[in-house]
Amino acid sequence: MAARRRVSCLVWFVVLMCVPAAVSAAQSFNGAITGVVRDASKAVVPDAALTLRNVATDQTVATAVSGADGEYAFRNLAPGRYEVTATKTGFRQVILPNIDVTLSSVQRVEIDLPIGAQDERVEVVGGSSVLNTTATQEHGITPETLQDLPLMFDSGPRSSATFAVLMPGVSTGGRANAFDARINGGLQSGDEATVDGVSMQQGFMSQGGMVSIFQDFPMSPDMVSEVKVLTSNYAPEYGSSLSGQIMAVTKSGGSTFHGAGFEYYRDDALNARQWGAEKKSPFNKNNYGANVGGPAKVPGLWSDRMKSYFYFNYEGYRQKGGSNQPTLSIPSLAERNGDFRDWRDSAGNLIPIYDPATIRPDGRGGFIKEQFMGCDGNTPNVICPSRFSPLVQSWLKALPQPTTGGPLNNFLAPAIPDTILGNSDYYMGRYDLQFGAKDHAFLSIWHQRAPAKFVSTLPQPIASETYSDPQNSWVNRFNYDRIFSSTLLNHMSAGYLNRNEGYGCVNQDFVSDFPQVAGVAGHNVPPQISFSDGFSQFGCNAGINVGNITTRPTFIVNDMVTWTRGTHTLKFGMEYRKIMGNIHANGNQAGSFSFGRGATGLLGVNSGSPVASFLLGAVDSANVSFRAVDSWYPRQHAWVFHAGDTWRASSRMTLDYGLRWDYFSPSSEKYDHFSFFDPTGANPAAGGRPGRLAFAGTGYGAASYGARYPEKEWYGGFAPRLGAVYSLNDKTVLKSGYGIFFTQAFYPGWGGGISLDGFSANPTVSSTLGGIQPAFLLDQGFPQNFDPPPTIRSDYQNGQGILYRPLDANKRSYSHQWNITVERELVKNTALSVAYVGTAARRLPSSIDADNAIDPKFLSMGGGLYDEFQPGMTSLNGVPLPYPGWVEQMTGCAPSVAQALRPYPQYCDNLVGLNQNRGESQYHSLQAKLERRFSDGLYALVSYTLSRTVSNGSDNTQNDATTWSGAHGVISPFEKNRTKAVTVDDVPHILSAAFVYELPFGREKAHANQGGAAQAVLGGWQVSTIVRYSSGLPYFFRVNGTACNVPGQFRAGCIPAIVNPDAVFAQDKGDFDPNAGPLFNRGAFEPVSAFNFYVGRGKRIEEEVRGFAYRNQDISFIKNTRMGGGTNVQFRLEMFNVWNWHVFGARGSTFNDTTAGFDIDLASPTFGQWKGAVSDPR
Repeated sequence: MAARRRVSCLVWFVVLMCVPAAVSAAQSFNGAITGVVRDASKAVVPDAALTLRNVATDQTVATAVSGADGEYAFRNLAPGRYEVTATKTGFRQVILPNIDVTLSSVQRVEIDLPIGAQDERVEVVGGSSVLNTTATQEHGITPETLQDLPLMFDSGPRSSATFAVLMPGVSTGGRANAFDARINGGLQSGDEATVDGVSMQQGFMSQGGMVSIFQDFPMSPDMVSEVKVLTSNYAPEYGSSLSGQIMAVTKSGGSTFHGAGFEYYRDDALNARQWGAEKKSPFNKNNYGANVGGPAKVPGLWSDRMKSYFYFNYEGYRQKGGSNQPTLSIPSLAERNGDFRDWRDSAGNLIPIYDPATIRPDGRGGFIKEQFMGCDGNTPNVICPSRFSPLVQSWLKALPQPTTGGPLNNFLAPAIPDTILGNSDYYMGRYDLQFGAKDHAFLSIWHQRAPAKFVSTLPQPIASETYSDPQNSWVNRFNYDRIFSSTLLNHMSAGYLNRNEGYGCVNQDFVSDFPQVAGVAGHNVPPQISFSDGFSQFGCNAGINVGNITTRPTFIVNDMVTWTRGTHTLKFGMEYRKIMGNIHANGNQAGSFSFGRGATGLLGVNSGSPVASFLLGAVDSANVSFRAVDSWYPRQHAWVFHAGDTWRASSRMTLDYGLRWDYFSPSSEKYDHFSFFDPTGANPAAGGRPGRLAFAGTGYGAASYGARYPEKEWYGGFAPRLGAVYSLNDKTVLKSGYGIFFTQAFYPGWGGGISLDGFSANPTVSSTLGGIQPAFLLDQGFPQNFDPPPTIRSDYQNGQGILYRPLDANKRSYSHQWNITVERELVKNTALSVAYVGTAARRLPSSIDADNAIDPKFLSMGGGLYDEFQPGMTSLNGVPLPYPGWVEQMTGCAPSVAQALRPYPQYCDNLVGLNQNRGESQYHSLQAKLERRFSDGLYALVSYTLSRTVSNGSDNTQNDATTWSGAHGVISPFEKNRTKAVTVDDVPHILSAAFVYELPFGREKAHANQGGAAQAVLGGWQVSTIVRYSSGLPYFFRVNGTACNVPGQFRAGCIPAIVNPDAVFAQDKGDFDPNAGPLFNRGAFEPVSAFNFYVGRGKRIEEEVRGFAYRNQDISFIKNTRMGGGTNVQFRLEMFNVWNWHVFGARGSTFNDTTAGFDIDLASPTFGQWKGAVSDPR
C-alpha cells in the first residue's frame, strides 16, 4: 500500500546548487506548431499576422506571417503550452489557447478567421488535433496524467520512464519492469535515452537507454515536464539505437511561483505474504521530497528584454527489507556432515558420489573411481568427515540453517534493498534565461548520492554482495536556441554524464575469519567460493572499495540548424561524443575457486556433487589476479552528421526524408596498456603458428601490434530515412516509413573491452581428464606455474585464455525498420491507431562463432578425446603434437587430444569474440492503440501488440547476459543453422491499459457542486488504474554437469529434444501447485543417459513450451482538497498487484526468468521443480 501527501503553495525562496561545469550536447528535442489560415469559405488567407505566447512564462516568443498558401509555422519551440493569436484586417482576431507542444512533435493547428472587425475577438476551444501528423511512431503521456497513475518505485524514486511499458511495441518479457524494455524487437538495453537533448550513454559501459533513464539515473515526474518514446521511423537527427528513443525534458520555472512537498510511503501493514512463505517479509519504502520554481527576478537577470526562471527539486528514497524473498540453494545439514543420500535425480535415483583419490584407468580408454561408502564402508554416498579439507570448516560454520528440506532451493533468504542505489538522495535544478524574443538558454543539473549499505541474503561473513562507496552521479545539461529569422533557427545542446563509484565486498571485514589460501596475490577479502548446480556463492572477489573506484564520463556535443524554405523544412546537424572510463581495480587478489560435479563424478554418468567436491577441497577451476598495472582508461569517440527535409508536398501529403552518417571508434586505452589476440601474428613459442598476444601501439618492440586496437575502422554507417503521411480527411491519417538504424560500438562486460594480460596476470587452472581430475586441492594452495607480471611477450598467454576482439567488429549492428499505420479520430479527443511494424536486424551481438572450437565430427573419437599428451610424445590417437613444448605450456587446461585438435591449440578458450556481431533477428508485429486525451475528467490508454521475434544473436548488448543463463553459446559453430529460434523474451500477446477518472462530484462538476460538507467530502476524488497482461516466456532445456559428456573444446551444450510434445508438462499450468511435484515431465525428453559424446537435437529455445502468463493491476485513489490561496492538499492510496496474482518464475531479469523460475536441467536432482521465483505479492 502507498500513501501520498502533496501540498502546493506559493514559494519565493530558491536554493541554488553550484557544481563544476562540464559540457556536452545532443539532438534537438524541440517541437513546432504549423497549420494553415483560412476564411469562412475555406479559402486560404495570406499575410495574416500570428503571435505566439508561452503560457507558463507569459512571454511572446515568436511572430509569423502566413504565406501565399495560407501556411504558417513556429519552429524550434521548447516543449510547453502555447497560445496563438491570428489577426488580419477585415477579420476578427482569433485566439487559440492551450496548444501543448510535446517533445519533438509537430502540432497541426488549423485557423479559421471569421469576417468582422479586428477588435472583435474569438477564442477557440479545442486545441490541436489528437492525430499524430508526423511519420514517426511516437508515444507519450503528459506529466500531469503521469502524476495521477500508480507508479511503483522499486529501488529508487518514481520513474517517469515507467510509462513506456504501456505503449504498443514495447515488450518487457515475463514481467512489467521497464528495465527489461525491448522496443520493436531491438536489442534489450540497446535503446537510446536523452535528457534535455543529450544522450545518456554511460561512458565505456555497454548500456544507456532505459537502463539509464529508468534505473541508474531515474527521472521522476517532479523532475521532468515530459517523457516521450519514439519507437520507429524517427528522423535522421536520432540514432545510436536499433530500437527506440526515450526522450525527457526537465521541468522549468514559470511566470508565477509554485512549489510542492510530497511523500510516498509504502508500508507492509496490508501487504500479502509471498507465495510459499510462512509470513510476509518486513518491507517499508519512502519516496519524499519538495520542489519550488518561478521567476528569478534578480537584478541584472530580469528586465524588459531579459527574463529568467528557476526550478529546483529534491527527492529522497529510503527502503528497509523487501516484498520478495529470494529462494537460495545452500548445502543441506546432512551434506555438511558428508551424507549425500539426499542427492537424487528427479526420478528418485541416487546420484553417486565418487572418491577422486581412487581415480584409475578402466582399461577401455576411460577412468573409474570408487563410490564413497561412509566411515563404516557400507553406506553409499556418505563421505567420512576425516576426509574433509581442513580449510572448509570456516565456511560451513558461517552457513545459516536451511528453512526447508532437500538439497536444493532450501533457504528462503531475507529480502534486501538495492545494495548500490538504495537510500539515495536526488537533486535536480534548472535555470532558464530568455533574452529578447530570439535567444533562449538553460542549464539543468541532476545529482544523486547514496551511502554504503552492508546488506546481504546470506550472513555477512559469507555474503556475495558488493557495496559502493563512493556512489554519486551527475547529469548536467546546457541548451541554447537562437532565432535568426522566422525561417532560420539554430539549436545547441550540451551536457555531461558521469557516475563515481567504488565497489567493495560486503564481507571484507571478516577476512580474518577465513583461511588464507596459499599462493594467491593478497588477502584483502576472504576467498570467493562458487559452485555449479545453482548453489549460492560464498563471498565476492571485488576487493576493497577504495581501490576499486570507477568513473564513466561522457561528453557529447551537438548543433542543428532548421531552415524553412517554402514548403520545405530542412534540418542539418552534427554531433561529437567523447566516451571514457577510468577504472581502478584491486579485486580477486584472494582468488576465486569453483567447485563442480567433476571431481566427485564420472564422465557420461549423472554423478558427482559440487558440495562434495568442496568438502574435499577438490577445486574444479580457479583464478587469481596479479597486477603490475591496476588502472586502465578506456577511450572512444564518435562523430555524427545528418540532414533531413520535411516537405509538405500538398495539403494532404507530407514527405520526410534524410540521411544520417555516424562513426564510433573502437575502444582504445589511454596509455596503450592493452593486449589482445592477434589471429594472424606468428606466435614465437608455438612453432611460429598464427595466433599471438599483441600489445597496443608501437612501444613494445616485436610484441607491438602497431594499431591501438585490433578492429579495422569502419566508416560505412550511412542510414537513410524515408517517411510519408497522407491525410485522407481531417479525421483519418495514413502513415508509412522505412529507415536504417545503426547502434553504438558496444563492448560487453564492464571493462571497456580492455585486457591487461602481460601488464597483469590472471592465471586460470582447470580440472583435467574431462573435468573428473581436480585442478588442485584447496589446502595445497594455488599453483605457481606462471610468470609473474609484468611480462611483455607475444607468447605470454600460451596455455591460458586471451581477449579476442574480431577484426571486423567495428562494423556495427544495424536494423531495417518499416511500418504502415492508420490513425483515426473516433470522437473528440479520442484516436485509434493500428500499425504493422517490422524490423530486420543484422550484425547483432552474438556468440555464434567460436574460432577455436572443433568440429562435432570428432565426437566419434569418444573417450580418446580426453587422453592427455605426456612430455616426449609426438602424437596420440592419431593426432600430432601441435608443437614442441606444448604440453608444458598447458597450465590453464589439460594437454588433451581435444585441445590439440583446436585451430589455436596454444589457447584454452573457444575464442568467441567479445564484441562479435554476427547475429540476425526478425520482428513482425500488429500494434493497436486507443487513446483518449484527458478531457471531461477522463483519460484512457489501451494498447495491444501481437508480435513474434526470431533471432540467432544474443538479444542484449551485454552478450554474456544470455550465455550465463545457457540461452546462447550452446550450439556448435559448425551447426549454425540450429541457432535460429524465438528470442528468450518473446511474448506473442501484450495488452495494457491505463485509466484516470475524476468522479463527477465537487466544484465545476455535475454533482455536489454548491459548496458545503457534501462538496468538501465528495469533491476532488480521482480513480486511476494500470492493467497489464502478457503471454508466458518460452522455456529452454539443457543437460549439464558430468551427464553432458562432451569436451568443452566443441563449444556445444547438451540440448535434449522433446520426444513427446503432449507430455512435457507434468501439471496443468492453470492449476499448478509446487507442492504437488514438478512442472515438467522428465519422460517427455531424450534420456540423460544418451548424452555421451552426443549434443542432442533439441531446439535452443522451445517456442511451443511457454511459462506462466503475466498479469497485474495497480489502483490509485486520489483526493484533492483546495485550501484557498492557490494551495491544494492531495492524499492518495495506492495498491499494487491489488488482486495478489502470483506469477511463478517472474523475478530477476528477463534473461534469467526461465532459469530462475524452474529447474530446466534434466540432470539436476530438482528438474522441473519450482525454484522459488515468484512475482511480488500485494
